[in-house]
Amino acid sequence: MTIIYLINEDLQSNSGVIQKIKAQVNQWTEYGHTVYLLSYKTMCIYDSEYKVLYQEDTVNIKFGKIGKAIEQLRNYYLISKLIKKINFDFIYTRAIRYMPFITKVLKSNTVVMEINSDDTSEYKLRSKFRYIYNLLTRELILKEVDAFVSVSRELKAKFEKYNKPIVVIANGINPELYHIQYNSNTRPILLFIGSPNQAWHGLDKIIKMSKYFTQYDFYIVGTEGEDTHNLKYFGYLSYEDSLKVLNQVDIGIATLSLYVKNMKEASPLKTRQYLACGLPIIYAYEDTDISDEVDFALKLENKENNLNFEKINIFVNKVFRNTEIKQNARAFAITSLDFKSKEKLRLDFFKKVVNK
Repeated sequence: MTIIYLINEDLQSNSGVIQKIKAQVNQWTEYGHTVYLLSYKTMCIYDSEYKVLYQEDTVNIKFGKIGKAIEQLRNYYLISKLIKKINFDFIYTRAIRYMPFITKVLKSNTVVMEINSDDTSEYKLRSKFRYIYNLLTRELILKEVDAFVSVSRELKAKFEKYNKPIVVIANGINPELYHIQYNSNTRPILLFIGSPNQAWHGLDKIIKMSKYFTQYDFYIVGTEGEDTHNLKYFGYLSYEDSLKVLNQVDIGIATLSLYVKNMKEASPLKTRQYLACGLPIIYAYEDTDISDEVDFALKLENKENNLNFEKINIFVNKVFRNTEIKQNARAFAITSLDFKSKEKLRLDFFKKVVNK
């Protein structure tokens, strides 16, 4: 198959989204398929080695949000021009916000969309205008999509009403890129990796934990803040530097406030990174791949007042410098989270959609 991956990202970024996209592209290519990436942020078509094949000029229009809207409108128009330069079987894309011209591209081609979040709830948290705009226009996009890949069963249920092929494939990880490090910390170090201004991450709760557990140290990667005696902010880090921090810590903290998005289930990339490094985790949602019985994870309730300090303390004491539990976490990442098997499932689904 020949696939165009439509993205709204700059491939020079080191975001978790770009890491996931590149891992998918690499794996699809390894399985013998041809993949091109079309970015309507940089207005480039890239090959699977991320070299620019075709490019349209980008513009930088001032006048604040109005200028940005004009830029996006122009880019959406040029997508239909760029896409004609490649012969392909179908388009794969993450969720797209409606703009004029994009529906023409979707209507003219076979399209598979990846569903990573409840877009209506997420836009409601970010901006009232975007929430209303998305609510009024999202059906114009979704009716042109031929099939969906959902990262959770919960999201699948919300898109089944469109009566289109849909499969659940949770986020995976390449365990080969990560390794267990056995450190000699005398105090437990708990790590959170996230992005700024994501209320559902529960950063405020991690700060509360640091104030309560003065005998622990807390590291936060991906956002800025004011350090305290036991809380250190690293800000944005490159992939290599974030790995160095991962290798220094003992426990990974995942999403703690998913209820803010009116959601119960997820499969965050950060959780997969933690487990691939052999880090036990603390989280507060239904994970698509993790059962409640594993010894390397503490699952808190998915609600506002979910910081059970007693449970957290017992868990940290149990897993801190526990070699067996670290090995169990790593083994789980290898057997249950390996992205290679997940991408094979995705490609099998693609074939069914294209053949149909």
